[in-house]
Amino acid sequence: MALSEAMKAYYRKQGKTEAEIAAIEAALPSGDDDAADKPVKPKTTATRYPSVSSPTQATALINKVFQDVLKRPATAAEMKKWKPLLKDAQEKNASTQKYTVKGTIGTQATTGGLDADTWLLLQLQQDPEYKAELDKVKFTDPYLFQRQLDKKLYDDAIAAAAGDATKIAEAESTTTYGRGLKDLKDAIETARLAAGAELTDLEVSTLAQEAYDKGLDRERNSFNAFLDSKFKFGATDAKGKAGEQLADLQKVAASNGLDLQKAFGTQLPNWFASINKGESIETYKKMIRDVAKIGMPQNIASLLDNGIDLDAIYSPYKNVMASVLEINPASITLNDPVLRGAITGEKELPIYEFQRQLRKDARWQYTNQAKEEVSDVALKVLRDFGFQG
Repeated sequence: MALSEAMKAYYRKQGKTEAEIAAIEAALPSGDDDAADKPVKPKTTATRYPSVSSPTQATALINKVFQDVLKRPATAAEMKKWKPLLKDAQEKNASTQKYTVKGTIGTQATTGGLDADTWLLLQLQQDPEYKAELDKVKFTDPYLFQRQLDKKLYDDAIAAAAGDATKIAEAESTTTYGRGLKDLKDAIETARLAAGAELTDLEVSTLAQEAYDKGLDRERNSFNAFLDSKFKFGATDAKGKAGEQLADLQKVAASNGLDLQKAFGTQLPNWFASINKGESIETYKKMIRDVAKIGMPQNIASLLDNGIDLDAIYSPYKNVMASVLEINPASITLNDPVLRGAITGEKELPIYEFQRQLRKDARWQYTNQAKEEVSDVALKVLRDFGFQG
């Protein structure tokens, strides 16, 4: 039986498609033409409409979910794995359109269908292969993932430059990663010079990239701790703060009769590194004084423990020695055996006793004082024999 135009118009108003109207018409029983003018109650129908992504759409969808969840695009191997799984899931979870009629009212309902983004997200979360990566994403600063994307653009630009210095310089100055890396490299070089650390240009560049990739430039304390752990120092010719520390330690060593390089040269790089990390330079001055007090009487050792150098302790003897021998005090060092003889492990000489010992020194006979004493003695002898009035 054929539907009349009036019935077809009715169904069209109900939202039925031409295909659905034709299906209803085909299902009608055959009869005379008069029956065609009578409305016939349509049957309930259900049609499935699977929505399957094209290869291009599937690629875009998978990459989007991977970027949102894992902060990276899918690899070629992952595309090969997930595209067929996505297609199969879309076919199995097609949307369904169901048409029902109650009385003279027709109702069309669309149900089901696959939310592909949610499906893939759940698959990744349940896949043991991605657990470690998902955990890492969960606890990683989102800023670092953006930096990884910036780095890829920079690396691609450097690769495209193919060694062309002009193009490489352009990539370093126009990309976000390139500019940030250069700024950090300059900051490290400034810190190196200030601290007096010894690093080559290549080592500075390597440090800058490691620090920048880890995002250490965003947290000053972490950045400083990182540099402190990487800076290297020499034992001689130090510059910057290390140079100032070297001069200070040399002064203390000399004030205690020690040659800093001979006594502590192999330890100095580690000392400077520790001081740069926050250790007090007084720690190492004490170590110098600890060496200087070996063999000294307990009272002298106590003075050294209190930060008083041997130069100050021997100062009274040095002044007496300079006076008696008529020499420049600056020429008398702590390595002078006569001076060091004033204080031994057993005792300290009284000043008077030290003066007496100095008069036995071969140098004393050439002093004006010695000459005067000889002259006075000679004069006395002459007087005793009646040659002088």
